[in-house]
Amino acid sequence: MYACIHAPDAGVLADSFSPWVEMIDPQTAVFSITQGQLATLASTPAQIAVAATVEAAILAARNLPGYTFIEPGREAEILGSLPLDVFPPDPEVFQTLDLWGVRSLAELARLPEDGLAGRLGARGLSLQRLARGVLQRPLRPSISATAYEESVELEHPIELSEPLLFLIARFLFDLSARMKAQSVAARELRLSLNGIERILSLPFPTRDVKLLLKLTEHSLERQPPGEPVARVHLELVPTQPRRVQHGLFTPAAPEPEKLELTLGKIRGLVGEKNVGYPELFDTHRPGAGRLLGKCLAFRYFRPALEARVTAEHLSTRMFRGRIVQMAGPWRTSGDWWRPDSWDRDEYDLSLSDGALYRLYLDREKKKWFVEGVYD
Repeated sequence: MYACIHAPDAGVLADSFSPWVEMIDPQTAVFSITQGQLATLASTPAQIAVAATVEAAILAARNLPGYTFIEPGREAEILGSLPLDVFPPDPEVFQTLDLWGVRSLAELARLPEDGLAGRLGARGLSLQRLARGVLQRPLRPSISATAYEESVELEHPIELSEPLLFLIARFLFDLSARMKAQSVAARELRLSLNGIERILSLPFPTRDVKLLLKLTEHSLERQPPGEPVARVHLELVPTQPRRVQHGLFTPAAPEPEKLELTLGKIRGLVGEKNVGYPELFDTHRPGAGRLLGKCLAFRYFRPALEARVTAEHLSTRMFRGRIVQMAGPWRTSGDWWRPDSWDRDEYDLSLSDGALYRLYLDREKKKWFVEGVYD
């Protein structure tokens, strides 16, 4: 069973019943509940509803006064008197239903499914399942992100680099162990010395203590602290770990860890602004080109990962997350005369954990796939 509280302090009230709470909006919270908690919940001064599905509990709590308990199977009966305005706005569908004379949830629930699907498609069927109170979806609790950080204030400021690096190494060892236990890696290292922060953007997700410590050492060599260090704060920004699948016939390439350490030494010798990658212009003029900063590397998943995509979430057998931003589509097709032709729409999307993926829709198979990840 699921309970929904609709009140100004809904989040605080919900936290007293369960640690897993989904905040629909600042005044609406939904969570799972046990039979033993029902009596306490019923005496809570707020608009509250209990139902077998998340969406039914939300509809009842928002629109029915007091305490409402919906027995399984009676969702359509109790919610039927509500107007269609309780649904999220969908002007096109609502206009069609208005022309049909459908004004309430009960009238929408009684429509034949085949006819509704033929005229309104998947959107109409989804609204009808909402009206019947049988639309199933899992609870999506709001879980606060874990902070991977350590800090210390020293009684005696550190003047030499060796003891400072020894202290940082201890922090990195502890933080990397915590990351390994939770199957994440660092995509960024933030080091604050006496309140002055320096940010090291890592070329790939890692929790290799030796690599992180060496990169920190190179940063301190390029920009040493201007005074003895009395306050140290270290934070690792988490993301999904790097997954590499080497091809059987792919020539061996330098390890990215060694390459980054080499680039760090070069930056210390020639300066940060003098290290990057070349961009060639579309011309035969000698010397044409310019130096750009760091670029994203792309790592393919072979084979591509089959994915499930909604308006807000992406999930595969290896990872899942909330979609923050999405760009596309870019449609490509070719070799139509061959059995292995392709026709697909490509997208770039970023998840809430900071990872950036390339996604595509196979238009022939009508399936989503994740092709790779940007490092």
